[in-house]
Amino acid sequence: MAPSSPPLPQFEEVKLATTTMLWRFYHQRPRTPRAKAIAYSAIAFFFFLFIISSSRRNEPDFWAKFPSLHPFPESPENAQVALPQRTDIFMNQTLPHDLDKPNPQLHVLVPAQQGSRGTCRALASAMILGYPPPTLVGYGHEMSGATDFEKTVDRMTRIRDYLKQSKVVKEHDIVLMVDADDVFFQLPPEILVTRFQDILRKNNRKLLKRYGVGTVESTTEGTPPDLVQKYSQRVLFGASKKCYSALKDDAGCISVPQSTLPPDVFGWKTDIYPDGHLNRPRWLNPGAVIGQAADLRLIYDEALRLLEQRHKKHGDYQALTQMYGRQEVIRELERRRTVNPITEWFQGLLGINEPANISTISLRLETGRRYEFGIGVDFESQLFFNQILARDDVEWIKFNNITKTSILQAQYRVPREHRLLLPSDIAALPNPFNQSRFAKDQTTRPEWDAKLDILPNPEQHSWHNAPLMTNPHSATVPVLAHLNGDEKLRNAWWEEMWFFPWARALLRRYVRVSHGFDAAQSALLGGQNWWDMRGGRGGVWTDKENWVTLSEVCEGQERDLFDDDLGPWAKENGDPDEPVYNKFGNLIHGKEPPEAEEEVEEW
Repeated sequence: MAPSSPPLPQFEEVKLATTTMLWRFYHQRPRTPRAKAIAYSAIAFFFFLFIISSSRRNEPDFWAKFPSLHPFPESPENAQVALPQRTDIFMNQTLPHDLDKPNPQLHVLVPAQQGSRGTCRALASAMILGYPPPTLVGYGHEMSGATDFEKTVDRMTRIRDYLKQSKVVKEHDIVLMVDADDVFFQLPPEILVTRFQDILRKNNRKLLKRYGVGTVESTTEGTPPDLVQKYSQRVLFGASKKCYSALKDDAGCISVPQSTLPPDVFGWKTDIYPDGHLNRPRWLNPGAVIGQAADLRLIYDEALRLLEQRHKKHGDYQALTQMYGRQEVIRELERRRTVNPITEWFQGLLGINEPANISTISLRLETGRRYEFGIGVDFESQLFFNQILARDDVEWIKFNNITKTSILQAQYRVPREHRLLLPSDIAALPNPFNQSRFAKDQTTRPEWDAKLDILPNPEQHSWHNAPLMTNPHSATVPVLAHLNGDEKLRNAWWEEMWFFPWARALLRRYVRVSHGFDAAQSALLGGQNWWDMRGGRGGVWTDKENWVTLSEVCEGQERDLFDDDLGPWAKENGDPDEPVYNKFGNLIHGKEPPEAEEEVEEW
């Protein structure tokens, strides 16, 4: 056997391996011009990615540079606005000593100086559907001679101050705010709250995947930093098909996310038809917004700050649009800083990545200034339908008519996975025409009247055959309609609302069922029928905490509300205004009938 060669030093081994690799690469190098072009292009591409990746590492941490954590940590999607009924309360002379309402409340704010036709329709539809008594912000406050800008600043200031200073609005309460003159409610508050929270849960899962988590110092000494989701959605505005007209080149029009509706939902001209009526809704419209009081306070504080800087040239619509756009720019800058460029390139190649368009945006950003407000919009009209440029996007559908829904399914090219069926959350609601079996025997105002209080037979009428305003493109039934487009449609669409033929009887039922032990008990327990601890039915609260009856606010509007020639509201038979009770069953308005006085004494 031949003697083996002595082992080479480690340096010599590396040198030999390197020489061998270079020799092989040289003899197997690309020799044709095409192969050389491909090889050099690949090398240049990966070198380019390396340069980009290195440069992004040097960019500032946008999440840390600009405040992004919300000062109120409780998530709106986890707020228990309605608690299950307590079982330890009975119809007797005693109540538990621990009655309270620890869970969040629901508040409906309507900025209105007086009771116009539109305001009264918004109030009446909210009452019929069981919303808590709305709060009129600025009611009775005259501003004769003031400019539009001054009126806007006054309205915004009153909203912000009410959210900050009201003793009945807590940080974790859910607040719905709608325009006074052009909003109709269609579905009850439990649908509104549940859908709002479901949308946030779904969208926040997407935002977590898109932007990841950040680290914050732990509140417990000696423990490692906490991981928190960088960006989340906390407030929802309505989505519009057009952006604020004066901001075509602003981030609020260019950089906001694309709609979640399919890119061909209106056919091949989707998003490119000149007049905009085939656009997918994606831009913020301030006519309706819902969120926690703490989050809305932040938003309106900033909007007022921007209004003060604009030297009386622009209003809240522009300020809110710009806030939304700048929020999305910061988010995109932070995403690009942390994303893997190779991953992003492949995702873009596959069409599964939609980066925000910020290439033409030039912003002056102030370090330490908050640009993150958790703002989102309701792309699919599950909560709010905006009518501007969208009058042809809805149909009034009775879902028990299978023939019509099938025709509409084909006409609007609704995919099979989004069938035009009555949404399950509506199908689970109680029949809207159910009448209390004790209604005829009750003596509380308004007393039962065979002419005024007749409702259709609930065995023949239900949510399944009620004509519901439906958006077939998204296969959704909106909670409310914001008629901010053609004003002539407001009268026609009001008479299309499912409750309109029985509006007076439904409104009288809403007021009547609020009285008595059960109602006061339910208010204290946060039951489904009472969302606001103040109580009261058949009227509204003002931002000064005064109670005003619907008959006072809407005197002379009966024809526009009911069109039934049955006389003024609450005085159909010449009766005075009905008494109104608070959460404890105590009279807060009107004259108490003898029967009610005796009943309260027994309690």
